Formats: sequence, C-alpha cells, structure tokens
Amino acid sequence: MDLLPIVKIANRAGEPIAGVTMSSAPAVEEKLKRTSKPHCFVLAWIVIDVEEADILAPVGSHLLPMVMYGHHVVFDSTGRLKQGDAVLTQFATYYDARGIFETADTVHILLQQGFRKTAHMDTVRAAWAGTPGR
Repeated sequence: MDLLPIVKIANRAGEPIAGVTMSSAPAVEEKLKRTSKPHCFVLAWIVIDVEEADILAPVGSHLLPMVMYGHHVVFDSTGRLKQGDAVLTQFATYYDARGIFETADTVHILLQQGFRKTAHMDTVRAAWAGTPGR
C-alpha cells in the first residue's frame, strides 16, 4: 500500500484555525439538537479543501469540495470509531468555522485548534483507498 497520500493528508500543516470555543458552544449544541445524525468529537484535525473535486462533488450539488482528517477521535456516538482512532471523512455537506464539519451521515465536532489546507483530488482519492474500513 502506498502510504504517501495518507501522509500528505494527515500532515498537520497548513493555516492554523480554531475549532469549538466557549463562544461557539451554543451553535454546536443547537446543531446537535436539530439533527438525528450521529456525532463524532475529534482532536488534531485538518479541514482539507479539495482541488478539482468537480467530478465527485459537482458544482450545484449539496456536497462541498472539502474533507476532514481527524487524528484522534475523542467520542463517536455510534461506537463505530473508538477513542484514539483516526477518521477521514467523505465530502462535507456543511461546514461552520465555529467547529462543525458535517457529512451526509455524521456531524463532526472539531475540538481545540486544527489546520486548513488544500490537497488535490487524486491525493484525497488515494488516501480514501488506503484508509482502513473504507
């Protein structure tokens, strides 16, 4: 297995950005109240803007050309992911810079500080293929 795409995705580099803060906690609480989707709290995360994602996240679709890699799951409401697991999401359906990253099936709560960077679609696709459980 070629680990280079996973290393590129998981490299904690890029523009530092804040996750959930005390002032954004009410927005997170409201989001979790309004949805029936499972939720997952993560630390050491990276929001990745995906270049040339138009084929898989066409313009005008409900998908945003971004994914999230979390190095450390703190809590997953489904129990599918265990504490300490890593997670690489599918494309976002919603992103709020206050620490909420939502996909079609999960609301991810981004704790503490993380990073934002850009990766090419080919790198993301290769990382998806090399991620256990995919």
